[in-house]
Amino acid sequence: MAKHLNPLEKEFLIRRYRSNAQVPIKDFCDANGVTVASLKKWMNQYDEGGLESLARADAYIKEVLPVGVDRTEESYKREILKLRIELERLKKNYTVRTNEDGEREYVRLKPKSSR
Repeated sequence: MAKHLNPLEKEFLIRRYRSNAQVPIKDFCDANGVTVASLKKWMNQYDEGGLESLARADAYIKEVLPVGVDRTEESYKREILKLRIELERLKKNYTVRTNEDGEREYVRLKPKSSR
């Protein structure tokens, strides 16, 4: 009996195959222990329905994202923007703290050099 791959493993193989256009599909499948038909089927499913479509119908797959996380593209864009802002603040030695009044303030992590 063949080993069943989970959706993340299937997605990894699809991305790896598509990033190496020079490698023939048969050689890629032989090296990774999957059939050409399976890989083509997974690519079609992935193109049509994304990661969730790669799950087997008879298998219970836990949610990939935590509960309460919105899957829309806009929410991902907002999260990326928040992380970029936080990264820039950390590069400049700032952090965000909440003072006694409940207001957010930006505080330097290290005192500014007088040199």
